[in-house]
Amino acid sequence: MLSVMSRRMNITSKLLLALLCLTLVSAGWAQRGGPDVRAKKKAKPLPPVDVNTLVWPKPPRVARIRYVAQYVGERDLVGIKQKKAGWLEKAAGVAVQDQERPRLKKPYGVAVDSKGLIYVGDSALHKVFVFDIEKKTLTFRGDQQPAQFAVIIGVAIDETDRLFVSDGFMHQITAFDASGKFLAVFGEDKLTRPGGIAIDNDLRRLYVADTKGARLAIFDLDTFKFIRYIASKAPSRDDPYGYLGTPTNIAVDPDGLVYVVDTIPNRVEVFDTEGNFVRAFGEQGTRPGTFARPKGIAIDSDGHIYVADDEFNNFQIFSPEGKVLMSVGSFGPQPGQFLLLTGLAFDKRNRLVATDGAALPRFEVFQYITDEQAEAEMKKLEANGKSAEAKADQK
Repeated sequence: MLSVMSRRMNITSKLLLALLCLTLVSAGWAQRGGPDVRAKKKAKPLPPVDVNTLVWPKPPRVARIRYVAQYVGERDLVGIKQKKAGWLEKAAGVAVQDQERPRLKKPYGVAVDSKGLIYVGDSALHKVFVFDIEKKTLTFRGDQQPAQFAVIIGVAIDETDRLFVSDGFMHQITAFDASGKFLAVFGEDKLTRPGGIAIDNDLRRLYVADTKGARLAIFDLDTFKFIRYIASKAPSRDDPYGYLGTPTNIAVDPDGLVYVVDTIPNRVEVFDTEGNFVRAFGEQGTRPGTFARPKGIAIDSDGHIYVADDEFNNFQIFSPEGKVLMSVGSFGPQPGQFLLLTGLAFDKRNRLVATDGAALPRFEVFQYITDEQAEAEMKKLEANGKSAEAKADQK
């Protein structure tokens, strides 16, 4: 009882001291005729963004990407707003007590299972967050033994909803079943620093970008046994392509082609199922179609390639052949902006999940409008336009 009274007296003393300081400061301003003209002006708050109209490209062109929402942690799922400290509490240095809720700290890899659950690997908190947006629940993978993580990088889900997680520090892959039960750890003797991972369900393969080893490692999806390396040859002047410098992330298209983000030298390289080089696109630069620091990669249902760039703070969309089509995002904390864009993943409903991991750790969700949907919308607009022209002619 005495300890509680002591804490309350301590807080009260702090508040009274803050009031006294504020009074003295106000008196000083009055004597000088107002606040110091050299004082910095407060930064103007950013104008609100109408997320209901946030689309790319802008009207009157037909939208292909639509912003949906963003999530920082459990609060966003259950609809609890963070309680803010008032001016008096701030002046006194008194913390405002609020119920703690788990939130992301340093997200990177992301994947979505068949039920729409979003798996986000957090390298700072050493566990995988599992967001169920529909049921508004949050669970975890790797927060209980025997699973153990140090630096989570890649996250992938197979067709049976098994989860695979790469650890760049422990140089291994950890597997969980669909219910979250720990299955196995493998690859520690074959990987030097694993990064992004991707799955080919048809060929029963798990691809791992071995960043430090400058190669791709292939494991059997059922036995977890190592199969072989690909793209591991050294570069030469006569053959500058088909090798990897710093592979960080991977995506596999429906035909089994493997798209690898090679962060240095800033390009995407494509390999077939046998490991043969097919093509490459991108280079270092500042214009559309070039990269500064590419990271995450994903493929939509129409075969377009999405590449995240944590320097440009956007993701660019390419044709399968590597022609740049559009970019989405810019630097900033608002919806549709990024502060350190890293991971990308599509779900079965053509929703794109993008992880942002710097000053505002979060993931943002976008809706992809398919080619078929966009074509139908364009025909609708054309029909409405002709109808409007006919009415104008009659007048």
